[in-house]
Amino acid sequence: MDVRLFAAVWPDQAAREALAAQLDGIREDAPGVHWQPPHRWHITLAFLGPGDPDRTAARISAAGRRHPSPLAGPLQLSGSGTFGPIVWVGVEHGPWLPELAAQLQRAMHTPDRRFRAHVTVGRVRGPAALPNARAAAALMGGHSGPTWIPSELTLVASTTGPKPEYRIVDQWPLPTSSA
Repeated sequence: MDVRLFAAVWPDQAAREALAAQLDGIREDAPGVHWQPPHRWHITLAFLGPGDPDRTAARISAAGRRHPSPLAGPLQLSGSGTFGPIVWVGVEHGPWLPELAAQLQRAMHTPDRRFRAHVTVGRVRGPAALPNARAAAALMGGHSGPTWIPSELTLVASTTGPKPEYRIVDQWPLPTSSA
């Protein structure tokens, strides 16, 4: 069992429900795709890897005090695709989201990674199932969910293994233009 940390924002309930309804209609048409449950759907802003959750939370808090987060704006789950074995749904966003991701990556000294806002909704195992992932993404291509404004940034501990799970380590409010 391995524990890895990441910083994320989460779709709101309406966005999850709209996506879940669309996925319900295509699951049977995509054999071999292992679908993620809606409570695991998130937008990773910074993958932090293995580390001490409490120390990492303290570092994120300190970075937030030094460099306040940009004002959060609307997000929308829209479109779909694949990254190899990953089936994802895209995220429409303004410049604030990649700015926040870059800020977190700099503060946490993570490798410089190109930020691609997406929500992983499924995975395939083995090269024989890759066409099924692409077919599932094509079936989802027209997805356009409701907009929402995330209210918080979360630090998550992800436990891998036969029974993977997420545990929220800490949360920080995101400032919005209405705040």
